[in-house]
Amino acid sequence: MTDKTYQIRAFAPGDGDALAAIYQGAVDQIARADYSEIQRSAWLSIAPTGDVMETAYGDGRLALVAVDHEARVIGFSDLEEDGHIQFLYVDPGAAGRGVGSSLIRALEGAARQRGLGRLYSEASETALPVFLKQGFERLHRRDLKIGDVDIHNYSVEKRL
Repeated sequence: MTDKTYQIRAFAPGDGDALAAIYQGAVDQIARADYSEIQRSAWLSIAPTGDVMETAYGDGRLALVAVDHEARVIGFSDLEEDGHIQFLYVDPGAAGRGVGSSLIRALEGAARQRGLGRLYSEASETALPVFLKQGFERLHRRDLKIGDVDIHNYSVEKRL
């Protein structure tokens, strides 16, 4: 079900801590259905801090956040110059409301305006259905290690 009681806006300085908290909550709670506790703990070991998010989102990429009717950040994503989407995370309390899909659609619109030929990302098992629903193609599974923990995601792409 899509709930349009949220809006998409540009990242603003000071949003970093909220983004870091969403990242952690999404990995800990939403990804629980797709990744073991050991895998989620490893993933959380590389979670960005608020300061890291402030720096990353100040580098010139298009950085978008979704905010609810109280202006609380409930999701975020980004678009790098070459069409790469590095982050797509939604607050557990806002999951299933179309926030991730809305963020991807906004990024796609911006990519088209910029004349990009494709969007691509590395989607977790959890995010994969959201990307596929927006017309991305799953290219291949990527088996990775975080420390000594095996984990995986998928290369996804959408030709524009």
